[in-house]
Order: sequence, then structure tokens, then C-alpha cells
Amino acid sequence: MLEFARAYIEKSGASVVGEEYLPMDGSDWTAVISKLKASGADAIITSTAGGAPNVTLTKQLRSSGVTLPYGNLAVDEGTAKSMGAEAGGIFLSASYVTSIDSAENKAFLVAMEKKFGADLRTPNDLSVPQYEAIYLYKAAVEKAGSTETASVLEALPSVSFTGPRGTISMSKQHHAPLTMYLGQVQDDGSVKVVDSYKDVDPGEQCPNL
Repeated sequence: MLEFARAYIEKSGASVVGEEYLPMDGSDWTAVISKLKASGADAIITSTAGGAPNVTLTKQLRSSGVTLPYGNLAVDEGTAKSMGAEAGGIFLSASYVTSIDSAENKAFLVAMEKKFGADLRTPNDLSVPQYEAIYLYKAAVEKAGSTETASVLEALPSVSFTGPRGTISMSKQHHAPLTMYLGQVQDDGSVKVVDSYKDVDPGEQCPNL
């Protein structure tokens, strides 16, 4: 993701003024933040190993007074909510956020809350695809008239399911073009959709299919 981000930034006429890493289990971002503050950067993009590093990095950025526009390629909505106001302002990208304004998504969230109640974890673009996949498999089995693997695989690209993320079809080499959302975390941890990019091509994933 960072390699792609660098290429996109440079293609757009901007430049990357620094790129720093910690070990996977690193938690002290002091040296990295010092370099950041001295770099003259206009914005930050980060991609960490999920939950805990997102929390420690963001806390240390805030406590050191860094207020630059901040895009985080690894934070999800649930983690942002757990961080409270410190996550406010972070930009994230995802194929699913709970604030998608559609009847299907609203119905999905109501049903999830009814089933799980207080135990409900915030749905995200790791969990929602699992939900959709069951229905896509069901549709493929019905079209194939069989659960035989080869028959289901042959049917899969031609079926679709409309759910929380809209209509999903694994039509590109058994991968799904997805609408991607640019979101910004609000002070209450919710994510406001700033922009969306419809049916982003998944690229060459399985070209020999």
C-alpha cells in the first residue's frame, strides 16, 4: 500500500519527504515523530500492523502536537471508535463503513444489532465480505444446480448479491470490483463518507482463470 501511495503521490506532482518504519512490535514512535516534525511534510500517510500500533502512534502524534492531515491505511472504524476523540480527523479508505447511506446497509445494521445486541462488534471490510460470500456461494450453487466445485466456480462470476456494500459480483477473475470510500473519523468515532469511487478494478489477481 505504501509503495502504491508513493507512486501515486509522485505521479501527482508531489514528493515524499520521508519514509520510516518500526519493527512489527514497536511502540515508541518518538524518533519517527521527531523526523516527521523536522521534515516540513504537509501530510502523513501511515500503514501499521493493525490495532495496537495504530493506537500508540496516534496517541503519540497527538501528544507531540502534530496536527497535519493524516491518512491511515490500516485503521478500521472499530479501532477508531475505541480511540475516542484522538482519532478525530483521521482519513481512512475502506470498501465498507457503517455510514453508507443505503436501505440495504441500514437494514443490515438493524438486523445485526437485533441478533448480537451489546456483543456486536463494528462491522468492517474484513467481516462484511464474509457475510456476502455466503450469499454469493448460495447463488452460484443454485445457478450450477450442484455443489460440485468446478460447476460452482464456473457459475460464480455470473451471479451477484445486493447487500450492505451494494451489488457485489466476483466478475473479474473471481474477484469483485468494489466501491471504495474515503472516510474521515469524527470526534465520536463515527466515520463520515467524504468521497466514493465506484467499482474499483481489483487488477490482475488470477489471470489464468
